[in-house]
Amino acid sequence: MLNEPKIRVLVVDDEEYICNIIVEALASDSYEIISFTDPAKAIDYIEKNQVDLVLTDLVMGEQSGIQVMETTLKNYEDSVVILMTAHPTIKTAISVLKKGAYDFMVKPFKLEVLKATVRRGLAHQQVIRENLHLKGQVEFLKVANAFGIGMDIEKYLKMVVGSCKTEFSAAAVSIMEINPVNGRVIRKICESDKEEYLETIQDEKHLLNFTGSRGTKPLVKTEEVREDGITKLKTFISKPILIRRKLHGTINLLTVRRFKWITPGEMDVLTILTNSAATAIANNKLYNDLQSSYMQAIRALANAVEARDKCTKGHTDRVTRLAKLVAEEMDWSPAEIDNLVMGCMLHDIGKIGVPDSILNKPDILDDEEREKMINHPMVGLQIISGVDLFQPAIPYIMGHHERYDGQGYPKGLRGEEIPIEGRLLAVADTFDAILSDRPYRKGASLRKAVNELLNNSGTQFDPAIVEVLIRIIRRGKIDFQDMYGRREDISGLDDILLNEKVSV
Repeated sequence: MLNEPKIRVLVVDDEEYICNIIVEALASDSYEIISFTDPAKAIDYIEKNQVDLVLTDLVMGEQSGIQVMETTLKNYEDSVVILMTAHPTIKTAISVLKKGAYDFMVKPFKLEVLKATVRRGLAHQQVIRENLHLKGQVEFLKVANAFGIGMDIEKYLKMVVGSCKTEFSAAAVSIMEINPVNGRVIRKICESDKEEYLETIQDEKHLLNFTGSRGTKPLVKTEEVREDGITKLKTFISKPILIRRKLHGTINLLTVRRFKWITPGEMDVLTILTNSAATAIANNKLYNDLQSSYMQAIRALANAVEARDKCTKGHTDRVTRLAKLVAEEMDWSPAEIDNLVMGCMLHDIGKIGVPDSILNKPDILDDEEREKMINHPMVGLQIISGVDLFQPAIPYIMGHHERYDGQGYPKGLRGEEIPIEGRLLAVADTFDAILSDRPYRKGASLRKAVNELLNNSGTQFDPAIVEVLIRIIRRGKIDFQDMYGRREDISGLDDILLNEKVSV
């Protein structure tokens, strides 16, 4: 690794003895001082080399210190420029300060005043550099905090990578997340300007640098390289992502810069980003654990309903499987399908409030019994209304007994007034009910179930969803042997579909 360079100070004055005095006065282990008596040569140097601070005379023959200042600030906007002159006026001072000079010194000046001005200028520069990075992080954290727990972790980590690339002007950045138990990589997110950089930032060997270590110190490697005929600094940084002192991955970044080194302020920014990634990963795990616990509770509730209803053993699982296949065919997002699983499991939760005598009655229900039965969606709504996590299940609970023609319950919604979740579940729910065995009858054939769907398409069911279900049947996506304990011949559906003119 190369040593971090000294602060580079440029002195420009057409009187050589003044240059020598300033160079001697500022001589320090912290400064690399270069002087020029020819402003044209100074300008050429500035265009080819990074400078941190410039001390320049205002008037030097035919050329001006203003040109030196403008060239400096054009190439390095955070550089400090201090103008010197033996012929000061208030107008001149105001003019150069407006153009971007940090300070204005009148010759002759005391060397202690010179040193103090240089120290102030460099301290001011440091504050500016740090604030630029911190400003970017404030904006990042504002957006990041909007996600909170339950965030899309992939999207969040992509934000971290993007912010890292912007803040460092990096050529490539990656996050590698690992399973802390076995060390296997479970996620890689990358951004790279060039394909050739990807191998460097995705190399899993970097993880070995932190295996067994609990320290947060990053690995930093810097080398000089030639690109397009120009010497540049190529810096690779790998920072461990630690959660409870266990390695959960790394942030890796690669910078290829003409002059600029990685500053302490930038390393602070990297720490902020790494901690943000660690928090996001930890919160995501907590959220997933919470989801898992809730899903176990949901399954227990669904099993409690099925335990009371002798006719519906296994119904919830089968309906969930059918509904997932339909939703996937309709290109629902993973989050929507997660909500679908919850909704399917809870769709009949309101039957907890229906007496066993009604729930298991083999005969036709009388009016009073029917009224209690059709009220079960409202009972289900009351049961889950106080649990925020269960709110996505509401359209499934409330919509699966609505009919496309408006003759359903509990609200008598029509067509697309019924949430898509309810319309989808109505098709899957009925299809399973027709195929399933009951104590008082054997399950109907696939042919009869399809006929039932087609005959009621547009009245009881959404025609588009019926078509999707039949499409996945024809493609052999439903395992009838596993779900219903029997094989079904899907080739026999062709004549039915031909007669019904269904385009699937």
